[in-house]
Amino acid sequence: MPERPPARMTMVTVNYNYGKYLRECMQSIISQPDFDRVDYVVMDGGSTDNSVEIIEELSPHLHHWQSAPDKGNYDAVANGFAKSDAPYMGWLNSDDMLTPWALRTVLEIFDQLPGVRWITSRFPLIAREDGTVISTEIMPGVDAWGFAHGEHIKTLGRPHNGWITQDATFWRRDLWDEVGGKFDDSLELACDFELWSRFLQHAELYTVPTPLSIYRAHGDNKAIANRQDYSDECVEVLTRYNSEFPEWIKDPDNATILRARATGKRFKVIQLKKLQHRLDESHVPPLKTIRYNEAEKRYFVRDE
Repeated sequence: MPERPPARMTMVTVNYNYGKYLRECMQSIISQPDFDRVDYVVMDGGSTDNSVEIIEELSPHLHHWQSAPDKGNYDAVANGFAKSDAPYMGWLNSDDMLTPWALRTVLEIFDQLPGVRWITSRFPLIAREDGTVISTEIMPGVDAWGFAHGEHIKTLGRPHNGWITQDATFWRRDLWDEVGGKFDDSLELACDFELWSRFLQHAELYTVPTPLSIYRAHGDNKAIANRQDYSDECVEVLTRYNSEFPEWIKDPDNATILRARATGKRFKVIQLKKLQHRLDESHVPPLKTIRYNEAEKRYFVRDE
């Protein structure tokens, strides 16, 4: 009986007049060691700069590409996902990049751990406009309760554990299909945050302790330029799924709970076990982490 071919991955890049970044973005995917397992789709919104020339030059590597007006970034991403039925999924905006090992890491994790339905990086990287990496953040771990109570919104003036970084997050298509297979088009900016809310109702999020993506901060990023509007939409989303959220987050006593979670999770990540006895462990859930066993040459799940 012939061996079944390895599962493929759908990667989508959306672009509109970001030609100055687009080549680096696309090459960061095309140059990956396991790119032969990727259905790479590029959705251009009808750019008038040099974007189409770059896409045409790299088109032999693409599963599909098009350049035409769309209804916005998330509409383009969803339409791109529909161009492939590959069972693993992710998307990369055209001003961001993947790390050189990202696709191999993601493919191996999903291949080896069928119970893991979505993953994100513990250390998403941040680059300046020329693509040089200048910093990283720590995303120690995500749990449904913490997410529903604002632990992953940076802009509320409360202790937090950082955003779930879109460019460093990947999932299985069956999870996407299970939550509706679409974005919430009533939102303009926080469609990714709303998608994470639905995902967390169906599957735990596992953290991978290696950088998988590079977010380019260049001043025109929508998430930066419209940070307060994005935050307002996140609050709207959490209120849908947790009606107590607006009042809960206003109570100053609850900042203590968020601070204990943020501090405790970080202590676990950097293994400051001598200080952990000072924390209320009831506020620090186990972190769902994916580790690599060098002796066995495979990934495994560990609660930390």
